[in-house]
Amino acid sequence: MQTSIKKIILATDYTDASKDASCHAMLMAQTYKADLKALYVFKPRALGISEENYLPTEQFISNEDPKKTRQRGKDTLKELAESFDLEVETIFAEGHAGEEIVRFTTEFNADLIVLGAQSYTGRNRYIGMSGTVAEYLVKYAPCAVFTIKP
Repeated sequence: MQTSIKKIILATDYTDASKDASCHAMLMAQTYKADLKALYVFKPRALGISEENYLPTEQFISNEDPKKTRQRGKDTLKELAESFDLEVETIFAEGHAGEEIVRFTTEFNADLIVLGAQSYTGRNRYIGMSGTVAEYLVKYAPCAVFTIKP
């Protein structure tokens, strides 16, 4: 059985692991001459949780209007796509990251999802942080999932 990779989704959250995953996604898209889409899922701010949990710290502005935070997320995604040596469509979504990535992957009929994986150890693993997006995708994605460790 010959496997062909023609459509790739890069799921990014702008972390260092995601930056590494971006390089892998770009190289794979070039190697396989595949379509590449970069997807960022913005989780609307939960009561009592600051926006710095959703965008890179260096971009965080305290008490910023949520519309401005969303726009910065979109702008950052566009800058990422423009940094590649190939054409990349960007997708900005809102909601639960795992569910949105699965939804877009299914709509795009992607062959592969590439993302940076976060891992929680020690105390964080026991206080409700054990379910990562990567774990969710491995379980529910309709295609292969390629994770890059930080």
